[in-house]
Amino acid sequence: MKTNRLQGALALARRCDAALTRFRLPLGAALALLLAALTAAFNVESGPLRNLNDIGGWSNRLLFIAMTAAVQMLLLLACALLHRGRFSRLALRELLLTAGLLIALLGINQKTYAYATLIQPLVRAMDEGGLAAALAMETNLSAPALTLLCAITRGPVYDMYLAKLFAIACFALTALLAVRAADRRGLGIRAEVLLTLLMILPQAFLNAACAPQIEGFAVLLLAMSATALDMDTPRPLAAALCFGGAAAVSGAALYALPLYALLIAEKRMKGRHLTAAGLLVLVCLLPAVCAGMAPDAALLSLVRANFGLPDYAAGSPTMMSIIPRANPLEMPEAFLLGHLESLDLLTNDQQFYTQAHFEQVMRGLSIAAVAVYAGLCALGLRKQGISPLRRAMTLTLAALFCCPAASMGAWLALDVLCVMALVGEPGLRLPACLLLFATAGAGCYPLTAEILLPVAAAWALCGVSLCMLLDVIPMGRAAARKEAS
Repeated sequence: MKTNRLQGALALARRCDAALTRFRLPLGAALALLLAALTAAFNVESGPLRNLNDIGGWSNRLLFIAMTAAVQMLLLLACALLHRGRFSRLALRELLLTAGLLIALLGINQKTYAYATLIQPLVRAMDEGGLAAALAMETNLSAPALTLLCAITRGPVYDMYLAKLFAIACFALTALLAVRAADRRGLGIRAEVLLTLLMILPQAFLNAACAPQIEGFAVLLLAMSATALDMDTPRPLAAALCFGGAAAVSGAALYALPLYALLIAEKRMKGRHLTAAGLLVLVCLLPAVCAGMAPDAALLSLVRANFGLPDYAAGSPTMMSIIPRANPLEMPEAFLLGHLESLDLLTNDQQFYTQAHFEQVMRGLSIAAVAVYAGLCALGLRKQGISPLRRAMTLTLAALFCCPAASMGAWLALDVLCVMALVGEPGLRLPACLLLFATAGAGCYPLTAEILLPVAAAWALCGVSLCMLLDVIPMGRAAARKEAS
């Protein structure tokens, strides 16, 4: 009797779901409006937006709550437009996105050292002298990235909150595009698992909520480029333009160039498409040139993010992170410096690790990184019979593993690929787990400066994962059996 009642209830639920699915878009839009309104009401008296520092009064706080609700509603509407399944799955995804947004907003008040020393001085210069003032400062951001930062922070509320909200929106939309790719491959309920993993990924929380990075927008553009190629009717021109925008915003996107060269070799794209991407990059430089920046300096800023020496690098397992900081005050032995008086006999200078030594080491590493990356690209592109996801993971990890100045935002793209591998490709689960553990464990928590894993050990794990992807180290028993056959 109970079994019959349960089966009857399930059948009724399926019929109701089928009836609601006919009106999926209007019902999804109504649910988006309801969830956005509930989130706004929740943040008025409690929630992560209940106490915003430096917001400038109740009116500005209310305005920011409204802006957050508007961003949430747009994300939920995008979720409804991208969804092609049942309404019950759509409702579940909108609830997961809402929960993920609230989790990301938990760090909205945290002002990290990286933001206070790198981003905030640029924004303060823009407040006084506009875009031209920021362009005149020494920074590793590209000229289009500074233009984007200027546009984001020109608002009525505190600039840090605007930058964080923009980063959170970019991250959430990237997660939606990843779920759309999972739907196209028929992963079923694992698409919801993918969305859940993406929304609670520690690396994404650190990147979006605690230390907003412009690279998050570049990652979104790269995801849009992949989505344009993954449509029923591929759009290679749109994909190339998205890649051009990503390369303009962040020099780290240039490391994806071998993937597009491979697409041209496979005749999925044409050379004129990349030419259009290059023209878009030049167009993105025009605001900076109009603001007084020399054209050659604007072009040089596109690659400065890869070969420059950032003032502060933490939160990602890179070569920059495992080398001691040039500034002695940032080294763990700083408390000893005041007690040591080792003097040079000729100059009477104290013998410490100086900025000059740091720059010499990093210049050599930058040249070596380009050579190593070229070799890894040659190995990855020549190998036949591997999946596109594995090829993308190999080239992306090779780029970030070699890049001296990769930041948390640059590692976010690899995190998304790893989560997709965990859900959709069992053969890549071992290196994907190692990479997620390395990038999340090496992330520096902003309040306590604690790390779960030494950065050198995390970098070594990334090297092991790269060897697995290149078949230098077999990926478990399944890979060994495949090689034996």
